[in-house]
Amino acid sequence: MLIKLLYNLLLIPLLPLAMYKLYWPKTGKPSVGKRWIEHFGFGEKATNMDLWFHTVSVGEVIAATPLVKQLKQQQPELRILITTTTATGAEQVANKLGELVVHRYAPFDLWPCIKVFVSKYQPKELWVMETELWPNWLSICNKKQIPVSLINARMSERSCKGYLRFRRFSKNLFSKINLVLAQHQDDAQRFNQLGVDAAKLMVSGSIKYDLPNTETIQQQAEQLRAELFGQRLVWIAASTHKGEDELILDIMQKVRNQLPDSLLVLVPRHPERFEQVAELIADRGFSYSRRSLQQNVAPDQAVYLADSMGEMMLMYGCADTAFIGGSLVNIGGHNYLEAAAMRLPCVAGEYDFNFSDISQQLQACGALKLSADTEQLANWIKAWLSDENARKKAGEAGLGIVKQNQGALARSLDALLNH
Repeated sequence: MLIKLLYNLLLIPLLPLAMYKLYWPKTGKPSVGKRWIEHFGFGEKATNMDLWFHTVSVGEVIAATPLVKQLKQQQPELRILITTTTATGAEQVANKLGELVVHRYAPFDLWPCIKVFVSKYQPKELWVMETELWPNWLSICNKKQIPVSLINARMSERSCKGYLRFRRFSKNLFSKINLVLAQHQDDAQRFNQLGVDAAKLMVSGSIKYDLPNTETIQQQAEQLRAELFGQRLVWIAASTHKGEDELILDIMQKVRNQLPDSLLVLVPRHPERFEQVAELIADRGFSYSRRSLQQNVAPDQAVYLADSMGEMMLMYGCADTAFIGGSLVNIGGHNYLEAAAMRLPCVAGEYDFNFSDISQQLQACGALKLSADTEQLANWIKAWLSDENARKKAGEAGLGIVKQNQGALARSLDALLNH
């Protein structure tokens, strides 16, 4: 009880910071607008929801989309409330799921906010994509007998150690979860270590392997590539973070020293950084074009800034090889699977702990190479761009890993509906 009180007291001074991050206008970032009250549990009423499905932002919405669509095919009358924390996530819900669901912004984890939210929407279950855990959410759902399931759940070694520093609090938190569908066996073991009963754990695999059919996207990409890039060799740096773009531009220069006609497609992770990255490219003296402005690419241009949302697969389809971001800075890396599904051999920095299992599989088959050394990364990119046969062999091997691991979507849905 004392820990719970301290937790709630700690949240109050942190609330202005959370509001600043969510509401302060930034170039390229969509606005929450008048719907900000939904973060406090209020907003337009929609009672008696069968399912509350929480997806934090863009990546989680994309992962959840095929699950929601299959669920609605099986049970079209099911009333689904989907929540996101961010406005970019809300945009993805509108684009990908439309009228299949009701969207609201997720309530802050303040006791009154979550109590109002649960009372207003009366969900029968809560499904959480990956591992977005909030103590007051779990506590109130537990009291209201609303089962909570984690889908596509991950628990890195670093996160596990962090929770274990507060062992009593963590055990109390994790014991309130009714079902955990873990991506991998090591994730499941860590959840068990943190207090989830073994009977409530299942290794389902990652639903991110169950990508939609890529043939249509590939056809669109081939047409776009021909229009924009012609016959040029293209590599993509996907989901880059602050502090990483400078290193990517260094790598790009090294690549162009040997392959002067090559082109970098640069895709920053967060839309609010698009303008900053554009300024960085210009400050470094590189000529570039922007996707958001529908600009053509001149033969002498070195960089194509893909400052758009929801087009990552399309951009992968326009490239020959890929760098996966969040890996040269201590973020832990991002998902390699979309690039692998598009037959792209990949390179990344040393930080891969967010996707260590996938990383190990792709490295073992030769479809992924990791290094903290930008010189080494540049050499690998140059080698793959220069050798079509080696590039295709590595790309096919990566696609094979994706296909081997598919099926998690069906396993997850079966477990969720029958537990």
